[in-house]
Amino acid sequence: MNFFSVKGILVQGILILLLGSGCQSLQQRTSDRSQTGMVASADNQSTIAGLAMLRQGGNAVDAAVATTLAISVVEPFSAGIGGGGFLLLGRPSPEPGVGYQIQALDFRERAPIAATPDMYLDATGQPQPGASLDGHLAAGVPGTIAGLYTVHRFYGQLPWIEVVQPAINLAENGFPVGESLTRSIRQRLPIIASNPAARRIFTQNGQPYQPGDILIQQDLAQTLRQIAQEPRSFYQGRIAQAIAQDMKNYGGLITLEDLNVYTPIWRSPLCGEFRQAQVCSMPPPSSGGGAFARDAEYD
Repeated sequence: MNFFSVKGILVQGILILLLGSGCQSLQQRTSDRSQTGMVASADNQSTIAGLAMLRQGGNAVDAAVATTLAISVVEPFSAGIGGGGFLLLGRPSPEPGVGYQIQALDFRERAPIAATPDMYLDATGQPQPGASLDGHLAAGVPGTIAGLYTVHRFYGQLPWIEVVQPAINLAENGFPVGESLTRSIRQRLPIIASNPAARRIFTQNGQPYQPGDILIQQDLAQTLRQIAQEPRSFYQGRIAQAIAQDMKNYGGLITLEDLNVYTPIWRSPLCGEFRQAQVCSMPPPSSGGGAFARDAEYD
């Protein structure tokens, strides 16, 4: 998870899977207290990207977008731009006695239009091992870029191109690989090795990158530049065309129509009482909010 708080806006983006040690404030790098702003993420370099937005005069949404895009570069297996997410946003309410107005944005991946209930079954009706996990047929229509651009368009303060720039820098100039990425590559090495492009980018002659090695991703940098100039290109432009063509070439289902019609959805958050506090979380299709509400009921 990411947590951001600055200038009266709270953002919780369920895009990064763990709240790690990369917690920094505007006042001092090692502090976990701040009166002006704080960013926490699973990766220190991504946290720095978010803090840079705050120092440039941005708000919590700018920091959230920059952090998420940065971590999509350094931890692509957990939060890449080919995925999706959920986001909660709280703003000070104009109503007396109401602390925050909470909004929930759903930009998870969606099933392609051509998806069917039996697409992962063989001719005998039995599940095909790995079919829903590996390869082009396993991919859903990505929502990350659409979701980040949507929340930034409504509530961001800095120009969009500025919040994308830290991710471009990390992809173009490289970064020291962390243990998490090394572990993910090692776990998925057979699948990576079977794809020439993935093997070229995420291994060194077929061997996993080791912690401290520098990983440069020039193709990703170029994609992020296009997104910085025109985010809709991911769904209606050159990037969309490349995605659709790749899917067609390798048996995937995502088409230009799937990408063209993808739209994030603003949903009503799921809120409940926990002791003396009101707690809000994501509603379905997220399962976390419902599970939390049930646990709170029996506290």
